[in-house]
Amino acid sequence: MNNPIIAPVGAVFVHEGVTVPIVTDVEIIAGSVIVLGKLVGIAKYGICANSRGSITVAGVFDVVKDPTTNIRVGTILYWSKISYHVIKNQYQHSMIGIAVEDAPAGSLTVKLRLQQ
Repeated sequence: MNNPIIAPVGAVFVHEGVTVPIVTDVEIIAGSVIVLGKLVGIAKYGICANSRGSITVAGVFDVVKDPTTNIRVGTILYWSKISYHVIKNQYQHSMIGIAVEDAPAGSLTVKLRLQQ
């Protein structure tokens, strides 16, 4: 190592970041897509109202899509808070992930990798 640059910035490792803790005032059922601004995750387990739980922000999930839409592998996908499924249009929607398999028209879900 030649003359490393060390910049103490005050960061402390907390955890891998696969899940993010949340506190909710409503009941969340397992499999729900949760949008917190630009952070989008999925509740792997149910969370009771007025309690602490976590959402998963990494991993591969089958997520509901419009059955008339053809989605190719590698497509960046967004979550529509209006129609409650993934879409290909970014307009005022939060990114949820990238398709890891083709999902042709007629299919109800797309396999995607969560990505922020």
